[in-house]
Amino acid sequence: MHQPQGTGTGNGNSTGNGTEIAKKGWRSKHFRAFVLRLAILGIVGYFLFLTLRNAWRQVAGSGLELDWRAVDWWVFAWSIPCGMLALLPACFAWQRIVGDFGQNVSWPNSFYAYFLGHFGKYVPGKAMAVVLRVGELHRHGVAARPAVVSVFIETLTGIATGAILGACLIVVVNVPAWIKFAAWACIPFAILALMPHSFRWVVHRVAKSRIGKMPPRIAEAIDGRMMLRTVCAGLVGWLLQGTALWVVLLALGSAYEASMREIGSGGLIPDSLSGEVWSLHGWTVCVASVSLGALAGFVSMLPGGAVAREVASTWILATIVPQPIALLATIVMRITSIIAEMSMIAIAKYIQWANRIEPS
Repeated sequence: MHQPQGTGTGNGNSTGNGTEIAKKGWRSKHFRAFVLRLAILGIVGYFLFLTLRNAWRQVAGSGLELDWRAVDWWVFAWSIPCGMLALLPACFAWQRIVGDFGQNVSWPNSFYAYFLGHFGKYVPGKAMAVVLRVGELHRHGVAARPAVVSVFIETLTGIATGAILGACLIVVVNVPAWIKFAAWACIPFAILALMPHSFRWVVHRVAKSRIGKMPPRIAEAIDGRMMLRTVCAGLVGWLLQGTALWVVLLALGSAYEASMREIGSGGLIPDSLSGEVWSLHGWTVCVASVSLGALAGFVSMLPGGAVAREVASTWILATIVPQPIALLATIVMRITSIIAEMSMIAIAKYIQWANRIEPS
């Protein structure tokens, strides 16, 4: 049969037009996604700026007579790598959770997603932390619902572990009885949060709904081994966070002692301050201060746990150092923690970029 002239050319034009439209749609979709990510990061960056500004104002308005030239900056500098190391155990545990849920994502991409989530802690409500982490995972093929579950397991397990650790350590801290009772009252709830049955029950219920539909293997993967692994990671992280605060306290303590000598204060014996901090008891108090302060900040739902974290930490630290230096140490610790988190985001982004897969 004779084929009409121009038919082949017409088909070629149609195919070409279709390809061009598809390309334009792809570019438009990725441009909108890029603008959305940029807007989210802009909002988060704004709240991070507010957090840093408020922290610096608290430092400037503390009224503490401190000789900043006498600060042991070499000791102080160690608080940042300690804070960076403290973030790694929970990151590794969370990556294992994502893998246990049957989600395939490369290590560099999940590594960056975890630390990008920390950027969202400073937005009120803390939901942005979940949005950033899950959104980054979803870009690399991870299903959104299992990703959300993994974030909640890692976050709640970390807070619950810190609550139990702080409640145990508060026994040796000379704080008012009501603080001890408040810490001990959290233990049953924390233990409940660490039970795999609790998470499985919640996931089973959510999975039955239309919005939260998930494959059964997600709930089945939540077992004792997963929870024990995540708890151990949380413990290591809290101990390192407490060490970071301890280092800050040591660095500031030397400057405070120098200031007291300079003004001839008789209300503080410099040797007693350094001796109280530079001890196992001093380190224990710092770990309890960080873990219970984080619990207070998490419950408060304020951006980054502002105010609530500082108040709780200061009450506990004030048992070994004067209250002004305790308050200053918790505020400075917030600033060094932000620096540690931003450093890990930059490192994770570089690792992701260095291991990117070039399109063939």
